[in-house]
Amino acid sequence: MPDTPPIRPTLDESYVVMIRTLLDDGQRAQVARALADLHPADVADLLDAFSPDDQVALFALLPREAAADVLVELDRESREDLIDRLRPDRLRQALAELEPDEAADVIGEMEPDEAAQALEGLEDRSDIEELLEYPPETAGGLMTTEFVTLPADATVREAVQRTRGASESTHRHFLFVTDETGSLIGQVPLFKLVVAPADTPVRNIMDADVTSVPIDMDQEEVADIVRRYDLLAVPVVSPETNRVKGIITFDDVMDAAEEEAAEDFYRIAGTGATDPLHEPVWRRALLRLPWILTTLFFGFLVGQVTRWLGFDPGAEHALLLFVPVMIAMAGSVSLQSAAVMVRGLATGDLRPYGLGTILGHEVGVAALVGVVCGSISASVGYVFFGGQVGFAVVVAVSMFCGIIAAACNGTLIPLACNRIGVDPALASGPFVTSMNDILGVLIYLGLGARLLVFFNH
Repeated sequence: MPDTPPIRPTLDESYVVMIRTLLDDGQRAQVARALADLHPADVADLLDAFSPDDQVALFALLPREAAADVLVELDRESREDLIDRLRPDRLRQALAELEPDEAADVIGEMEPDEAAQALEGLEDRSDIEELLEYPPETAGGLMTTEFVTLPADATVREAVQRTRGASESTHRHFLFVTDETGSLIGQVPLFKLVVAPADTPVRNIMDADVTSVPIDMDQEEVADIVRRYDLLAVPVVSPETNRVKGIITFDDVMDAAEEEAAEDFYRIAGTGATDPLHEPVWRRALLRLPWILTTLFFGFLVGQVTRWLGFDPGAEHALLLFVPVMIAMAGSVSLQSAAVMVRGLATGDLRPYGLGTILGHEVGVAALVGVVCGSISASVGYVFFGGQVGFAVVVAVSMFCGIIAAACNGTLIPLACNRIGVDPALASGPFVTSMNDILGVLIYLGLGARLLVFFNH
C-alpha cells in the first residue's frame, strides 16, 4: 500500500506561538523540523509575525532550496529588510538556487553595490545580468532564459536527447523550432515527442502557428494575449530578428496579471500604493494624501457654495456648514481602508495573527492624515468665520477624530463581515457608509458643539 503523503500543518496563531516558544527556548532543531513541514509561501507569511532578528534566525534554519523559495515568496518590503540583515554568503547561496528570472527579480530590487556583490560567483550571472537590462514590467522583465530550441532538421530522437540534457529548471512543455538564421518558425509540445517515431524530423510535427510577443511588450498586454489564446507559455522574441530571447510561463503571467489588477484596484480606491499592506505607515499616508486633500478641497467648496446660495446659519450654527466636508472625508478615508482590507482578504495576505498590527497601521495612517487635514481645516475655519480660534480648534479636533473613526470602520467592518461568513466586498460598502454617516455626525456635531460651548465660555 503506498505511503500517504504528509498533510501540511495549518498556519494559524497557535502555530506561530509554537514556533516563537521553540525559538525562545533555543530548540532550533525542532524549529527547523517545524519549518520543513510548511510550504515556502506559508514560511514567508510566518516570518512577517516575527521581529527582524528572529526572521534572520528562522531563515538561517532553512535548507538552501527552501530558503530560495521563501525569498521569492516574501513581499518586497519584507524581502528588502531581510536581505539587509543576511550575511552575503547566505544570500548568495539562496540566489544560486533560483532560476535566472527569479534571481533577477530579487537582485533588481537591491542597491547597485549590493546587487554587484550578490552577483559574484553565481553560475547564471550572465543570464541574470541580461534580464536585469529589461524594465521589470515588460516581457523581457518577466521572461526566463531557461528553455530549449531545436533546428528544424533535427529528429525526434535528437530533440529528446537535448531535452534530457537541459538543466532541471529548464522549461520543457514546449520546445521552440528555429531556422538557419535562428528565427522562430514553430514549436513542438512535449507530448508529440513522446508519441512520434524517433526518426521523424521535428519540422513534420511542429506547430507553425506559434504566438510570440516582442521583448519590449508591456506585461499587461502579455497577460491579455496569454488569456485570450489560452497559452501555457509564450516565447519572447527580438522584434528585429524574431530570435527567441526567452519564455514567459503561465504562472509568471498570472503573477503579473494579479499585480496589475491590484494596482488598478488600489488606484480606484485612492490608496496610491501597489502593496499597501507592506508599505511603511508614513509612505501609505503620503500616497493617500493627494486624494484625501482633493476631497477636502471640494468639501470646503460645498460649504462656500451653500453660503453663496444664501444659507448662512450665523455663528451659533456655523458648524452645520462643515458637515458635508466631514462626511466626505470620513467616506474617503474609510473607502481606502476598506479597499486594503477587502483586497487583502481576497488574496490571503491578511492573516488572523496579524490583525492587531494591521489595525494599528491603519490607525497610524489615519492619524498622520488626520493631523494634516485637521490643520488645514482649522486654518480654513479660522478664515471662514472671522478669526474665531475656538471654531478653528473645534473643526480640527472633530476632523482628526472623524478620520480615526472612519479608518477603524473601514478596517474592522470588512474583517467582521469575513468573520461571520459574509462577502466583505458586497457587505462592507453599505455598512461602512452608514456607520461613517452616523459616527461622523455624532463626532462632529456632538463633540464639536460641546467644544464650541467650552470656548465661548
